[in-house]
Amino acid sequence: MKLNRCLKSILTFVILINSGMAFGIGANLSGNLIVTPPECILNNGQQQAVHFNDILLTRIDGINYQQTLVFKLTCTQLAKNAIKLTIQGDVTSFNSNGALKTSHSKLGIAFYLNDVRQAINETINVNYTALPTIKVAPIKNLTASYSNTDGGAFTALATLKVDYQ
Repeated sequence: MKLNRCLKSILTFVILINSGMAFGIGANLSGNLIVTPPECILNNGQQQAVHFNDILLTRIDGINYQQTLVFKLTCTQLAKNAIKLTIQGDVTSFNSNGALKTSHSKLGIAFYLNDVRQAINETINVNYTALPTIKVAPIKNLTASYSNTDGGAFTALATLKVDYQ
């Protein structure tokens, strides 16, 4: 019985000590509830085509025949203006700087963002309020041999991926 009373006293003491040591901290919390998620639309949802028309093999150098790829990006409810752009596609096997593969094994398409060569499948950070200028130009495999039968039409397909918050 003495042991029982002693245990009760110890437990009561521990409970009193624990409750005496409790304290609280006030915290102000705030946030911004976004009901409508952000949305970006590229070129009104339409594909864009670039036509190089007739090009001379001897003049292909990644600069000649360069064309500006006009694109319109419209975003609403962005949490911040920082977005990421990625030009996605298959890469040529002959260019270490990451050119887009075409249907012609000896040709590729080089991309330039603000006149700086951009590798395919490489993400870059940009500001939505200052979008880059995108240019494209054909390039050729400099180590390949060409013959009269190498001429003809070519095609390529790339996707401009936009990541945003």
